[in-house]
Amino acid sequence: MATLAQVAQQIHRLDASFLASSMIQVSPTFGVLAAPEDPISSNDVHPEHIDVLLKLARLNYDYVLLDVGRNLDAVSVRALDQSDLIFPILQATLPYVRDGKRLLSVFRSLDYRKEKIHLIVNRHSNTGDIRLADCEQAYGTKIYRTIPNHYEAAAASVNQGVPVLQLARNSPISRALQDMARTLVGDGAAEQKGWLARILQRT
Repeated sequence: MATLAQVAQQIHRLDASFLASSMIQVSPTFGVLAAPEDPISSNDVHPEHIDVLLKLARLNYDYVLLDVGRNLDAVSVRALDQSDLIFPILQATLPYVRDGKRLLSVFRSLDYRKEKIHLIVNRHSNTGDIRLADCEQAYGTKIYRTIPNHYEAAAASVNQGVPVLQLARNSPISRALQDMARTLVGDGAAEQKGWLARILQRT
C-alpha cells in the first residue's frame, strides 16, 4: 500500500497493476488510495499527476470518487475540473453557511456549471436553529440531499475503520447513503458490477 504522494513520486511507472497494489482494499470491489501522510509529502503531488492518475482510474474503475478536503489548491482544483459531479458537504450551522457561500462563489469564478454542483447537508436534524430553507436561501440553490445526524454510528465507523453501511446497516445514515447511491447509478444498478451497485444489495 502507498499514499497519493508516493504514487506521484513514481508516476513514470504508473499502470493499472501499480495503482491497484497502492490502494487499501476496503472490499473486493472498493479500493482507496490514501492521502499523503503529512503536509510536506503533499508537495510531491502536482496537478499533472492528477491528470495521469484520473485518466488511468477512469479506464479501470466503474466509479472514481475524490475527497479533496476543505482547502482548495492547484491540485484539488485540477481534480474538481475533471469531475463529472461535485458534492460539497455542509452542515446547517452559521460557520458552514458562510464557508459554503464562499465555496460556491469560487465555483462560479471557475465557470463550473450549476448542474455540476450538488449540495449535501450532513448531520441534519429537523430541530436545528437553521432550517434547510434558510440554507437554500443563503446559497441561492436547492439542497440535493441530507444525511441524518446519527453520532453513534458515524463515530463507530470512524473509530473501527469499517464503512457505516457494513457496521450499522439500519442506521439512518446508511439508508440515506443507499438512497443517494441508487439515485446516482440509476434504475440499472442491480445489473451493474461496480462497488456502488454491490453495496446496495440488501442482505
